[in-house]
Amino acid sequence: MALPRAAASHYQEQQEIAAAAVGDVGDLWRRMGEDFEASWHPIASDVFATVLQAQGLAAASGVRYVPDVLDEQGLDATSVARVNPARFQGGTRDGRPAETLLHGAVYKAKQEMLTGVGTQQALATAGLWLQDVVLDVVRDADRQAVAAAMTTTPAASGWVRMLNPPSCKFCITLAGKFFRWNQGFQSHPDCDCRHIPGQESTAAEFRVDPYEYFRGLPTAEQDRLFGKNDAQAIRDGGDIYRVVNTRSRGLADDALKSSGDRRGWQSRRWDTPSKMTVDDVYRAAGSDRNRAVRLLEENGFITGDQVAGGNLKGNAAGGQFGDLAAGALGRGGAAKGATQAYRKAVASGVRDPLEPATQTAAERRLHTAVLRKQAADRGSNPFAANSARNPLTPEIRAAVERDYERQLKRLKDSPEQVRILARLLGVLR
Repeated sequence: MALPRAAASHYQEQQEIAAAAVGDVGDLWRRMGEDFEASWHPIASDVFATVLQAQGLAAASGVRYVPDVLDEQGLDATSVARVNPARFQGGTRDGRPAETLLHGAVYKAKQEMLTGVGTQQALATAGLWLQDVVLDVVRDADRQAVAAAMTTTPAASGWVRMLNPPSCKFCITLAGKFFRWNQGFQSHPDCDCRHIPGQESTAAEFRVDPYEYFRGLPTAEQDRLFGKNDAQAIRDGGDIYRVVNTRSRGLADDALKSSGDRRGWQSRRWDTPSKMTVDDVYRAAGSDRNRAVRLLEENGFITGDQVAGGNLKGNAAGGQFGDLAAGALGRGGAAKGATQAYRKAVASGVRDPLEPATQTAAERRLHTAVLRKQAADRGSNPFAANSARNPLTPEIRAAVERDYERQLKRLKDSPEQVRILARLLGVLR
């Protein structure tokens, strides 16, 4: 099925709103002089007002878009509450005031001056940075408004990701999946993807097949986007989701791997590669293509047919426990306590963010990284039951600290539920 007309129209409207804001802010920025702070103050309020107006227009457009796109799919667009577009003005995705972020352009110009460039070059570079900031905060206002409108519209049970090529490898893989209405929209700076709200039975027709997208790219572009070895692994039949996630989550670090005999059968077959990464595979296989394919399969990168959405599925929503899907621990995990915690959360509609059985994958990664860091700070090996027999080594400590820092850096772009957990854990104020 073709892209819904409402989605295309909404995207075009958002582009026009953002472009107008960028143009107006650019005109104001060109008034900047050699004294950055002194020349910023006369334009600061106008810059903020321009962005505030654009965020309001983007949010209002997002609120209108949800019933329009549902109606086009033949779904009930009735909303149980009115979403206020003004609520999405003046902020950023990480909760900071927009004024603070916009003022960052002045600091960016100062940083450029410290590198030895002239005033005009510093202002030009900072102006480009400011342009990206304006685009991001306007896009985020739209995305957040769309998410709120979906929340108040029962027929919008979820959404799929609309790409605007060229797209990065992370957006490509996410575009092949259906997400529930309460699953946050993951985006990176400069990301211009959008929601297509709907139901799994209808929105599924708008999904992008990441394999089809990948195969439609020239080999050189595949290598550029995914990395040469990862792109080759996908061409050799690898699971695009596992290849991308293993690389992006740092799961290929040798110090984070446990030996196969201490891992459950499912982990040994499908979880983080316990022995070899994609890079290891191609180093070991050399020019032997058949061996490379065999090693990819043995190490969990080839998991079957290459299908959009992946062919390794956990506990899906809509079953015994309603519309709340379990995370990586399945139906609350194998342990009785975990299962009870999961069922309690489903029954009450309230979950404990510190309970692993009801955490999302992103929450569990952060929680695990914090617990491992705390163990390492105490001098214990977080991967061993007995640190006396398996002491903490400098390599393990370094790997734990890298993973911890990686999770902290991701917080600014993480869903609010992950940041709430971070505050509970004391790693975010």
